[in-house]
Amino acid sequence: MPRNPNRTLSKSRVIKGIQCPKALYLATFRPELATPIGPMQQAIFDQGHQVGIEAQKRFPAGVLIDAPYTDPEGAIEQTHRAIQSGATAIFEAAFRHEGVLVRVDILHRERADSPWYLLEVKSTTKAQEQQVRDAAVQAWVLRGSGIELQSVAVMHINNQCVFPDLSNLFTVVDVTSDIVAFTDEIPQIVARLHAVLASNDSPNVEIGPHCDDPYECDFKDHCFREKGVPEQSVFEIPGLGSKQKWLFYESGQSDLAKIDLENSKLKLKQRIAIEATITGRRHINPVGIKTALRTWQYPLFHLDFETIGHAVPRYHGIRPYQQLPFQFSCHIQDRPGGPIRHAEHLHEDTSDPRSELTRALLDALGESGSVVAYNMGFEAGCIRDLAQACPDDAKRLEQIRGRLVDPLPIFRASVYDREFHGSFSIKYVAPAILGKALSYDGLPVSNGVEAQIAFDELIRPDTAPTRKSELKAAMLAYCRRDTLAMVLLVDWLHSVAR
Repeated sequence: MPRNPNRTLSKSRVIKGIQCPKALYLATFRPELATPIGPMQQAIFDQGHQVGIEAQKRFPAGVLIDAPYTDPEGAIEQTHRAIQSGATAIFEAAFRHEGVLVRVDILHRERADSPWYLLEVKSTTKAQEQQVRDAAVQAWVLRGSGIELQSVAVMHINNQCVFPDLSNLFTVVDVTSDIVAFTDEIPQIVARLHAVLASNDSPNVEIGPHCDDPYECDFKDHCFREKGVPEQSVFEIPGLGSKQKWLFYESGQSDLAKIDLENSKLKLKQRIAIEATITGRRHINPVGIKTALRTWQYPLFHLDFETIGHAVPRYHGIRPYQQLPFQFSCHIQDRPGGPIRHAEHLHEDTSDPRSELTRALLDALGESGSVVAYNMGFEAGCIRDLAQACPDDAKRLEQIRGRLVDPLPIFRASVYDREFHGSFSIKYVAPAILGKALSYDGLPVSNGVEAQIAFDELIRPDTAPTRKSELKAAMLAYCRRDTLAMVLLVDWLHSVAR
């Protein structure tokens, strides 16, 4: 029986259908096939919501359309009443045209008889092409609904804003002329997408670069399995560009065993990774490891920060998305394979964490010895920012920056294991080299995003004491796992170098 061709499309589903009509079909009729939303994606959604609320503060007389998304008719009726009452700003205004429903972030006008300005609010730090498309779809629906628009704009975060002055938190980019060409295409696009939803069958769409452009599709895992892409595939070759990966796939070489290594023009490191994956034999270059470790000076201080970067900054001198350290773990070892001791710090309230954390950090790291940080550029940036925020300690902090060393380049240059799956992240490297006991599976907090979410909950005044204790224990255990893994990985490097 044919599907209902009048099924309503939302703005997000129009954009999804433009990226891939199969994704639109599956989202509508087979949503259970999607990869579940992870903590990182949920954090992005939550942050976008907070940015939207902050943007609404710029229009204090605004009317919020609060009918739930499950009640589009109620939202449309509320919007109509707000317009008729002479509202000069409306938040989440709802309109439907040609079976497409949109909710506009901010719609405002100078007077009750003036044309409207449409603002699409985004938590990014610049206007992006896909956001212009979002705005174009909304403008098309509003004009089709009889709304006179004077301009269309994207309102995004200005990363040069500095707390406490949030007056310039947003930058408004007029895209009125940019949307014209795309708006002309929308009627044909909408008709095509309605036809997709009216079909009994999912569109037959080949996987390709569009699976990640402009967003990673939430049906990507399903479609890759459906197309027979093996678990260890060309998509896991380290350092290989997207275009090259898809060329291999299109030539029937998605399976690593089918790649013609002699004629592939792959780099030596990539050929080594493929061979290690196919054979299961770990690649190790002891000479390269020994050379890299030669400059490291004991005692070693294995350091890891946990940080948070709010879109709307909260502490003096902080910019949007600037990473603010709230926690660190440090495992200290005086000689290779020797005993280890541990220092750690976790901020637990809403005050600025930087000065307290800096004092604990200086106490933990002493005056000499290499400071080991996996992907040390991140820790270097955090220490630099701490030095700017804590001028009395700046000299010692800069000295610590000069002591940083990094095991990541050593693994990239001299080690490859099939369980890396093309990644040199410590979350892949540690369990591959040291065993599953060093994996992050099963930890209540198992990645940086979860640590950020836990921190926001930990410092809330209304969080119950028992919950605070649970969060604190989970956060300390996660950060401790990172630095313990570094100790054991460095010990392993020393052992294979010998």
